[in-house]
Amino acid sequence: MKKLLITGGAGSMGKELSIALSRKGFKVYAYDIPNANYDGLEEYGIEGIKGDITDPSSIGEAVRGMDMVVHLAALLPPVSERNRDKTFAVNVKGTSNLVDAIKADGSRARLIFSSTVASYGDSTMDEPPVKPTTLQKPNTFYSESKVAAEKYVLESGITYTILRVAGVVLAALMDPPSWPFVADQRVEFVYRGDVVSALIGAVENEEAANKVLIVSGGKTWQMRGSEFVEKFLAVLDVPAEDAEYPEKPIYGDWYDTEESQRLLSFQNTPFPKFIELLQKAVDDAINGM
Repeated sequence: MKKLLITGGAGSMGKELSIALSRKGFKVYAYDIPNANYDGLEEYGIEGIKGDITDPSSIGEAVRGMDMVVHLAALLPPVSERNRDKTFAVNVKGTSNLVDAIKADGSRARLIFSSTVASYGDSTMDEPPVKPTTLQKPNTFYSESKVAAEKYVLESGITYTILRVAGVVLAALMDPPSWPFVADQRVEFVYRGDVVSALIGAVENEEAANKVLIVSGGKTWQMRGSEFVEKFLAVLDVPAEDAEYPEKPIYGDWYDTEESQRLLSFQNTPFPKFIELLQKAVDDAINGM
């Protein structure tokens, strides 16, 4: 039985991934901060490891003997934008600690690193679609930290798979988020369940080794920002004219996912299906109130 460590394994996506991989026969270890919610993991045979990725000894001990590491732990927006030093301590130093731990253990584990398409920054003047080879132009603390972390991984000599994940959306009743794009900008999001599928695909397919891949929704998700916002907010019963856009683009575009889809087979939720799932989640939440 292969041993697999998931950093951020007690988070929302981490739990979903941990359970899915446990069901597939992996011995899964969920590594997360001590005050994370580990409830529900033990019944699937998942062992929780409480630690701090910024502590080299903590992550070093957790990595020892693992066959694979999925690295989800990170500070995300908007929290990441409040303190650059803290964001770099977690997202860059934490990643370098993890990479160093893998090397110290004989480089036996392949690292699957969850990065972001936000690393491309404002690509509105570029010809679509954005590809893995498109120049990265980070313009936030978060995207800067991910570019720096990617660089450390790529130069480390370990076996890796880097997944640059598009904006993730959930089928859940929620407050409208802050949009990182302007109204007429090209946008393409991805359903969270499909991101989990992509991570599973990266774990299972050795052909994904030493590749940088984009994980996004695909053709049915490619539209302009105002169209996405209008359809998204309509389900939440929020007027589209209430949407607030930034003064200039932060990130967002259409993406080339041909290779990632071929290798990872994750685009299972076209945009119309997502709208159905979102509507059901909203209806269930309202009816349950």
